[in-house]
Amino acid sequence: MAFNNFSLLKIHSIEINNSKKIPIEYLDQSPSNDYIIGPGDTINIVISRDLELSTTATVDGEGTIYVPKLNRLYVNGLTINELNSLLNEAYTKFIKFPEVQSVITEYRPLRVFVDGEVVNPGLVTLEGSLSITVENKLKNENLSFFNKNNSNNSNVYFPTVFDAIRASGGITRFSNLKSIQIIRNDNISNGSGKKTTTLNLEGLLSFGDSSQNIRIYDKDIIKINRNKEQNQNLLSKAIISGINPKFINVFVFGRVNDPGPKNVSRASVLSDAIDIAGGAKTLRGPVTFIRFNSDGTIDKRKISFTRNQRGKFKNPNLRDGDLIVVGDSLLTKTNEVIQEFTSPFFGIFSTYGLIKAISD
Repeated sequence: MAFNNFSLLKIHSIEINNSKKIPIEYLDQSPSNDYIIGPGDTINIVISRDLELSTTATVDGEGTIYVPKLNRLYVNGLTINELNSLLNEAYTKFIKFPEVQSVITEYRPLRVFVDGEVVNPGLVTLEGSLSITVENKLKNENLSFFNKNNSNNSNVYFPTVFDAIRASGGITRFSNLKSIQIIRNDNISNGSGKKTTTLNLEGLLSFGDSSQNIRIYDKDIIKINRNKEQNQNLLSKAIISGINPKFINVFVFGRVNDPGPKNVSRASVLSDAIDIAGGAKTLRGPVTFIRFNSDGTIDKRKISFTRNQRGKFKNPNLRDGDLIVVGDSLLTKTNEVIQEFTSPFFGIFSTYGLIKAISD
C-alpha cells in the first residue's frame, strides 16, 4: 500500500502578493484530506434540477445506499468528489447533463487509535460533528481548545487532535508534543494506502496556537512520542488548556481516618492523597501502592510513608485509578476494597485479581 506524507491544510497553495486583492484562483484550492464516506453517514444527494431523483440516504452497515433509478450502490471508502463523479457517470443513462451535488448532513462517530505517551492509550470514540451555540460552547467538555475560541453564534464543530488526546485522559509529563505523528487512510483516487504527517502542538498549550490542531478522521492513528526527561511545567499547561482534567480519582484504604475513593488534584502525589483521606493513623505499617497500567501490567510498591521527594519512587505522582493501602492488615484491606469494588472505577480488573494484587 502507498504510504506518503500529507499536507496539513492544502494539496496546493496559491501565491498571494502583498496587495489586498485575492486572486480568483484561491477558490479552486482543494482540501488535502477529503472526508471518506463510511457506514453511519447520512448523505443528501441532489441530481441536477430533477427533484424527483434527489434523495437523502444513510450508509448502511454494508457500506451501501439506495438512490432513485440506480437502486443499491456501494459507496464505502469514497470521498464526496469521487461519489459525485461516479453518480454523474451513472446518471447519464437517464439524464443528458447530470450535475450531482452531495453533502454529508450527519456524520458517523469517529473511532481513533491514540498510542504512546498519553494517560490511557487505546481506541477512543468521538462524535463525528457537534452543532452548538455560543452559550453552550464553554459548557461542552467535548470541545477542543480551538473550538472554544470560535466566536460564531452557531457552528458545526469537528473533532481535532486535541479532542482525541483529551479523550485518552490527556498527556503525561513525558509527552513529546513537538512530534505527534498522524497516520491516515488515503482516498481511492490516490491509491488508498496510508499517509502520514507530523504535528507540533506545543504552541497550542503555551499560547493557544491552533494552526496544527487539525481535524481528525475515522480510523486515524495518533502517536505521541516519549521524551527522555520529564517536563514538570507540561502538566500544568495541559490542565489550563483543558487537554487534561483538573482532578483524578484514586482509592485510599487501611489505616487512614477517612478511607475510600478520593478526588484529588491532577498534580497530587501519594502523600497528598493520604492527607485528603484524613491522614494516617498511628501504628500504620508500610504503604502499598498499586497502579493498573494500560498494558495489563501492575505496578506494585511497598514503601515507607514519606512526605519528602515529591514525584519520586516512594512518593509518586498519582494517576487516575491508583490504589493506596495504608497498613498491613490483610483482613481490613480486603473488606474495605470489596465494599467499594462494585464501582466501575476499576474497569476490567476482577475482584480476585485486585485482592491478589493487594495481598501478594
